[in-house]
Amino acid sequence: MPVNQQHRYLFFTKWMVLLGFLLTQGCSTSEEAVPHEPAKAIYFKAMASYEDETLKEAEKRFQQVIAQNPGTKLATMSYLKLGDLQFTNQEWEKSETNYRSFLTFNPKSHLTPYVLSQLIALNYERNVHGIFVKSRDFERDMEPNRKIIQEYQRFFFLYANNAYLADTKKYLRLAKNDLAEHELMVANFYFENKSYNSAILRYLHLLKTYPAYSRTKEAGLRLIEAYKENKQPHLATEMQQAIEVRFSQNTQP
Repeated sequence: MPVNQQHRYLFFTKWMVLLGFLLTQGCSTSEEAVPHEPAKAIYFKAMASYEDETLKEAEKRFQQVIAQNPGTKLATMSYLKLGDLQFTNQEWEKSETNYRSFLTFNPKSHLTPYVLSQLIALNYERNVHGIFVKSRDFERDMEPNRKIIQEYQRFFFLYANNAYLADTKKYLRLAKNDLAEHELMVANFYFENKSYNSAILRYLHLLKTYPAYSRTKEAGLRLIEAYKENKQPHLATEMQQAIEVRFSQNTQP
């Protein structure tokens, strides 16, 4: 190899070695400058953000705890706090997912009754619509109300004497009332369209399943009409007598 080429080769090799060294030093310095933040520190920062109502920051930090420390107690508690946070924001699907994750990873927690009561409330509130005037739409999916009844039965079986039972009973009553309203709406629809057999079945189901419903008498009177229109006068008479007996008892002092 000529002398000039040797010099150029050695010069190029020295610079490549020096550049590699500088890059390596730069990377190691950068990594050392940003140490891994402990999970406890992130969790406490998340709680501080939550209490200060900076919810987006709190949500990001709780998610960071879960991602970096899966399966730990702090990650489990982060699921719970995310559920609460998203409940506040009315993000029902996300809230339910995080509450159920908490129950999955910590099924024997003393906080389980609280979480179950929140799930019951969540399933009721998710079916309320309207921005300024909140209302129930009985033409919408009634599955959340059925879910409430299932969740309540589970709650009552496991925690019959729990402090949250009164709240869950309230939602159970509301859910049953909504299901009864839905049944009455459907029964009336069949009646108005002269599908009397279908209307009769719906009215009967309503009266048997939801005896505490506030519009029971109205449903019973419509059932009498449906029997008459369906050429079943004897059943109409029996229902008339049953209604008279029941509501005469309710009006007695």
